[in-house]
Amino acid sequence: MVAGLTIGCGQAPEEVVLQGPTMGTYYRVRAIADSGEREAIRALIEHRLDAVDRAMSTYREDSEISRFNRLAVGESQVFSEETWAVLGLAWQVREESRGAFDPTVGPLVDAWGFGAPGRSAEPTPPLDDQLAELRRAIGAIKLDSEDRRVLKLEDGAALDLSAIAKGWSVDSVSEALLKAGYTNHLVEVGGEVRTAGHSPAGDPWRIAIERPPARVSDSGQGPATEEAAQPNLQRVLPFTDGSLATSGDYRNYWERDGVRYSHTIDPRTGRPVEHALASASVFHTSCAVADAYATALMALGPDDGLQWADDKGIAALFLVYRDDTLEELPSRAFRDRFGAAD
Repeated sequence: MVAGLTIGCGQAPEEVVLQGPTMGTYYRVRAIADSGEREAIRALIEHRLDAVDRAMSTYREDSEISRFNRLAVGESQVFSEETWAVLGLAWQVREESRGAFDPTVGPLVDAWGFGAPGRSAEPTPPLDDQLAELRRAIGAIKLDSEDRRVLKLEDGAALDLSAIAKGWSVDSVSEALLKAGYTNHLVEVGGEVRTAGHSPAGDPWRIAIERPPARVSDSGQGPATEEAAQPNLQRVLPFTDGSLATSGDYRNYWERDGVRYSHTIDPRTGRPVEHALASASVFHTSCAVADAYATALMALGPDDGLQWADDKGIAALFLVYRDDTLEELPSRAFRDRFGAAD
């Protein structure tokens, strides 16, 4: 979404660049390899992406997640090893964040018009009693690690791994490339990025964090210029053998009667977040972890999020709306890794 801009320079060795659609978004891979290996690399990439999509998509009726979501209360399902690993990681982040990240938030996301069903031409907020009913199903599943089985405890309980599956797919493709001997590469899926080795110029990969555009005011007045309404670059980070994931609220939202509704739904309240955090970017060795942490931080907001990041040693960069400007708030671990802003 935000982190996938790459910048390079110098004389590059032979490089294969591949891209295409996946998981409702796109993938882009850069790998140092012979051009004759292009189709073999493409097959490797798309095999892994398709496997993740088949298992975890909420848009495919035949996915493992969709099949579970159609179960009745009291029924259970055994999951594949890969989906179970992602679900286990998601549940771990749920516990670490005290519910700010939750893989069962899907029904609430749908109710606010941001899920697979989409939203109407004139969306309206769900009623309070509807939200109360939906919130009963949050966390209402039981995981049994003995046979990778998940039991549905409440009617309407459902899984949604979309806030971690992109990061997982990035990790999956990167690890498959490493196993095949392509040790210098960059993998991006929908803006979530993981790098290995060095860039074609022989330097660390350089990954950009996007600067969100100026927010439309409560009065409905937009930015003063067209340029101000366009995303720009906030930071360019040099790194290798690491991942960067960003979650933000400035692309996906809707308005009704002068109120702005963000696609970031706080599982603890059942409502879109209302704080001033524009985006949260997380650097981690695992793109799946970075993806989930960034989502949790968006729910927590700038104050609680920064405190949580500092307490856990998470390398995170927060961009916060302050009147007509953006304030940059790096966590301690982010400053230690990348330094302060210029």
